[in-house]
Amino acid sequence: MRIDSGSFGLVQPLDASSKTLQKNNNNLSKILQKLSTSLQINSASDNAAGLGITQQLTTQARGFKMATQNVNDAMSALNIAGGTGSQVSDLVSQQRDLAVQASNGTLTNSERQTLDTQYQSLTQEINQISNSSQFNTQNVANGTGLATGNASVQAGPNAGNTVNMPAVNMTAAALGITGTSIGTAANAQAAIGQLDNAMNTLNSQQATLGAMTDMFQSAVNNLSVADVNTQAAESVVSDEDMANGLTQLTSSELLQQSATEAFSKFNQISANHLFGLLSQ
Repeated sequence: MRIDSGSFGLVQPLDASSKTLQKNNNNLSKILQKLSTSLQINSASDNAAGLGITQQLTTQARGFKMATQNVNDAMSALNIAGGTGSQVSDLVSQQRDLAVQASNGTLTNSERQTLDTQYQSLTQEINQISNSSQFNTQNVANGTGLATGNASVQAGPNAGNTVNMPAVNMTAAALGITGTSIGTAANAQAAIGQLDNAMNTLNSQQATLGAMTDMFQSAVNNLSVADVNTQAAESVVSDEDMANGLTQLTSSELLQQSATEAFSKFNQISANHLFGLLSQ
């Protein structure tokens, strides 16, 4: 005898129970995934809009970190230039002392020539220091490389967040020292005024370097705050509420157990029912 179980209303309940059990399994898997990753958004199916927001916030946070590194590098370059300025300032002061000494009428021209030899060596040293002062193989104190005034620093995460490094030139020519001499009393007198102008130029460049360093330090502080706030905002959107997740886990496990027991009981009843029909 052929028995069509569908005629006894057995197939549809069986399918419904199976689908319910599968649905509970899927929900349980998602809850476990969220708890294990501590994230409530693990794929677009969890929250497509939320996923887009978290990705954008994550990108911004990474941009803040990289911009911070860029600004720190720029400050390192400025610090090197500032150190060069201090050295050159000291050399110019030594030259001025020699010029004042050479202006004294009690000295002979031969003695002035000896002083001028020392004076000229200091000029060469100024050029050597200014031309060899570098950051990442780029010059920072002779008007080239990072010292042109056109070197751009990406100081933020977005296009247009750029700041130019200041123009810095501490060579003897830029300071107006090239060609000066203290071999005669007249030349020594003239050199004093030129050296005073050179010192003023150096002081102005040092002040610019200091102001730019302060600005960059402020930028680093602001970037740090922005990074923290952005990560906090991303966390609000993406992080899983662990307490709520555990509650859902318990509820889902109870539903899973109930569905499993119901499915098992249904199979047992169905088998007994068919057995009864066949034994008639």
